[in-house]
Amino acid sequence: MKTTFRSRPYTGLNDFIIMTSILMVGRKTSKRPYYIHTGDLSWWMFHDDHEESHWRESVRIWESNRNPIGWSMVDPEWYSFDVNLLPDFRSTKEETYILDWTIKKIEEGVRKNGGSKIRTVWISEFDDDRINQLEKRGFKQDDDFMWYLEYPLGAQIPEMRLPKDFIVRPIRGESEIQLRATASYDIVKSGCRYDEFWPRYQRFMRSPVYNPQFDIVTEAPDGQLASFCVVWPDPVNHIGLFEPVGANSNYMHMGLRKVVVTAGLKRLKACGMDQAMTCVKDNDSSAINFFEGVGFIKIHKLYSFVKNV
Repeated sequence: MKTTFRSRPYTGLNDFIIMTSILMVGRKTSKRPYYIHTGDLSWWMFHDDHEESHWRESVRIWESNRNPIGWSMVDPEWYSFDVNLLPDFRSTKEETYILDWTIKKIEEGVRKNGGSKIRTVWISEFDDDRINQLEKRGFKQDDDFMWYLEYPLGAQIPEMRLPKDFIVRPIRGESEIQLRATASYDIVKSGCRYDEFWPRYQRFMRSPVYNPQFDIVTEAPDGQLASFCVVWPDPVNHIGLFEPVGANSNYMHMGLRKVVVTAGLKRLKACGMDQAMTCVKDNDSSAINFFEGVGFIKIHKLYSFVKNV
């Protein structure tokens, strides 16, 4: 029987589910390649300002005999691209075609935007096959990288003492949108005005990936939210992601990030997770020291590979 190999644009939530399924299967069955956590994809696609039309333009679903085998994403604004395939289709002629097609697509978009470089999303230092494929196409390893850190959830998680009259809890829902957005806005400093920022967080809260039970905060005596984290469980691989984590500048040096991360660890363990993870830039020594102080362990490096266009 002749094999039909094709791609099509992203069409909405059903394709998002396909994308996350491919990531979870990849993590489950393949060790060397790095498949981003489904929480990363959820955060990228539903917390941003992009309309669904943006994803129809930038995401392709790749199929063999009408069965999904992978997906690719290009983002000319960030000069970046990513290709994720089911493990059985790694190191195949299909992967070669998809990688070449995606690189050509991002090159065209970056040139149109006046850029001069393209870069990959995270590649594990142990993914020799993908690294070789990129180097053959003229890519070079960037000096900057991300540390992948894990926290084993098998042992008892230490209790954290809260300052007097502070409480730690999940968000109560959209009724707290202004409080929650204010806490994030203080950290993100995204360049947009607050009246532009809070509706973005509201859209995220209304999205299909959001669960207020995984949006955990510490509340100060004055009712303000002093620290926060969002955790993302993966029920297939039993590993939960922290993305993002922060503390309001008015409450720094009170240990409240550690309090909220500890609460996140407990929530993930209660959901059946075996590990927790996060990714931190190698030059962010403050964040690395913080997560190691909580008990996270550096596991491996995640590189970007860059190329002039």
